[in-house]
Amino acid sequence: MEGSDSDERPPPGTPPTKSFLTRRVGLIRLWFYSQPGGQALFRTLVGLLGLVVVALGLVLIPLPGPGWLIVLSGIAIWAIEFVWARHLMRFTTEQLYRWNAWQRGQHWLVRVPMLLALLAVAAAALWISIKQGFGFDPIERIFGAGPGAHVRRG
Repeated sequence: MEGSDSDERPPPGTPPTKSFLTRRVGLIRLWFYSQPGGQALFRTLVGLLGLVVVALGLVLIPLPGPGWLIVLSGIAIWAIEFVWARHLMRFTTEQLYRWNAWQRGQHWLVRVPMLLALLAVAAAALWISIKQGFGFDPIERIFGAGPGAHVRRG
């Protein structure tokens, strides 16, 4: 069948189409820019929203969960209006791709210890979060009352 390729991607050299969100943000920006003082207001709103999201992400970094993803989302919000944030996002994206390509090229004897180290850091962060946030040691709750609990007094 001519014209029906299983690969739905456009041919090389075709400019990428913008996503729905990118188009929507562009329309919102145009509306703000068309209003008197709208450019300064839009920059301020983008700056404040990005600041709130980055601050929330920084608070969540020590906890298990998507802290760094939230920080990057805040920087992406800043990138809507600020060139320095666009450069930072591009740099960060390139570094993540380089890291991913490097670790995929490693032998499993290298990748497994990296995964185990990542899991150990996540488990330690979860343990610290529960101990500090809820005031009890989850390891003691799971495995008993702690060291020396089995010693009889009498």
